[in-house]
Amino acid sequence: MDARKLKKEFLVVLAGVLCGTGSIWASSPDVSWTFGNVGLISYRLDSFQPADAGLDASIGAQNPALTLQLGKRYQVTITDYLTHPFEVIAKASSAGADTVLLSMGTTVGSFEAKPEVEWEDNKLGTVAFTMTFSLYNAMTTQGKTPGYRCRIHPSTMRGNFAVEGLPIAERIEKGAVSIELETVASGFAAPVDLQISPDGTGRLFVIDQAGKIYLIVNGVLQPALFLDLTNRLVSPLGIIGSHDENDYDERGFLGLAFHPDFANPASPGNQKIYTYTSEPITSPADFTTDPAPASINHQSVIAEWTVAVSDANLIDPNSRREILRIDQPQFNHNGGMLAFGPDGYLYISLGDGGAANDSGDGHGPAGNGQNINTIHGSIVRIDPLDPLTTPDSNDLVAANGKYRIPVDNPFVGLDGIDEIFAHGFRNPFRFSFDSVTGKLIVADVGQNNVEEINIVEREGNYGWNLKEGTFRFDPATGQVSGNLAGLPAELTDPAAEYDHDDGIAVVGGYIYNGTAIPELAGKYVFGDFSRSFAAPAGRLFYADLETGLIQEFIIGADNHELGLYVKGFGVDADGEIYVLASSTLGPYGTGGVVLKIVGL
Repeated sequence: MDARKLKKEFLVVLAGVLCGTGSIWASSPDVSWTFGNVGLISYRLDSFQPADAGLDASIGAQNPALTLQLGKRYQVTITDYLTHPFEVIAKASSAGADTVLLSMGTTVGSFEAKPEVEWEDNKLGTVAFTMTFSLYNAMTTQGKTPGYRCRIHPSTMRGNFAVEGLPIAERIEKGAVSIELETVASGFAAPVDLQISPDGTGRLFVIDQAGKIYLIVNGVLQPALFLDLTNRLVSPLGIIGSHDENDYDERGFLGLAFHPDFANPASPGNQKIYTYTSEPITSPADFTTDPAPASINHQSVIAEWTVAVSDANLIDPNSRREILRIDQPQFNHNGGMLAFGPDGYLYISLGDGGAANDSGDGHGPAGNGQNINTIHGSIVRIDPLDPLTTPDSNDLVAANGKYRIPVDNPFVGLDGIDEIFAHGFRNPFRFSFDSVTGKLIVADVGQNNVEEINIVEREGNYGWNLKEGTFRFDPATGQVSGNLAGLPAELTDPAAEYDHDDGIAVVGGYIYNGTAIPELAGKYVFGDFSRSFAAPAGRLFYADLETGLIQEFIIGADNHELGLYVKGFGVDADGEIYVLASSTLGPYGTGGVVLKIVGL
């Protein structure tokens, strides 16, 4: 350090002491907290400054939740510091599994030597640090959460940090569009998709993740099911083990599509529908991972069904024809959306196979998203009709003989899976085609940091697991950074993105082409599952995919919160959009609703 800089820093410190600012550092803190203690039970908040210091608690609160913002500097003073030294941690479910990053006193945390953190400890009970992106990444490694604790009493004196401004500084603000939500039907477990019959009858079909297709006719939910697939699903649904409203799962009945020639008696697609289900391992798969996993959690199955001749509101249960079966190494990241494109082909979304970081059993050394020799982490494009019914087609017959592969799929005749249309996805849970432009819009659920919306084209590579949104992703750590040096040039960035300040899982919707809300014309309507898994706090958004601007709807005259988990979206023949949501976390209970977005 040169003499001029040393003198300057000394004068700053001296001025702070003489003027009573409370700062003893060369860099003055943006926020200061002082903690006492309640015995060995908790830290007690005794004072803070400034008045808007980002606290989710008041004076006297015990182990309060504290808000940190990227780039701000924080000073912490502990009045009884010898007995209760303060530590910044990656907080686990138990103290023994915590990772210590910054530690007051003689113990050295792993991040204290990072120059950007500017860790300072006067050894008299006051420390200071700068909240950086790398520190946040370290706080959230291996599924842990940002937090703090007392080194000597780590099991009782511990609290949480909420980190804002990571990695995208902009927060999603309320826009100018006000809507109301009309209840169309209720009583579902977890409605994840809504489709309209292409025969002009206006019937709406609600896909419940628990295994059923419900039918709404003229606004009335029918007592009889269109199709019940409950007995085909992997069972029981639920990974927590309670198998009730508190359980969670990403498997189940996930997608439905009507053949575009559904109402054409002269077509082999007449009265045909297609389903995506998570099923037990009952037969060899058509596709597995590369290399194959040591264990298989379940199989994703695409099947064709035909409407009963005697009843247009009922699927013939004996008409099932299996098209495609795929091994899944873990329970999560299944994708699950089905939709026919303007070209008449069936598009299928498949996640990377689950777990985290696109690594581990069944993910290979480079992950599945970037591996064109596995079908996982991709958008698949096929002609699902029985090839025997399409003898004049020039498309290739699949290896299992049950469907055709478009000859212009990007990897036909080349290295790679012929069925892949685009790849580089983590969990493209919902996608849609713009009914006006034909654009394929895919919402890809992110990991710890970024949610993204992609405009997908043939042969596109959308980045996972090299990127999460527009940021570099490190599969070894699960962290993101702004350093893009050395990444492949062909990776396509999203049209819009947001970070986990505003939600935890994007749920794709539709371009609005209705007439009820003119100011919404051409905007992409979508949502986020919830602000957290702990409570139903989903959000409804609209985006300009030309500029990437995302805004939140104003709901009702009182601008109230949705108060539900967002599960999916649907659109009717008039271009009006429906929200599928539930008061419960997983595919249980009767808290699921279908809500129509209408003008206020």
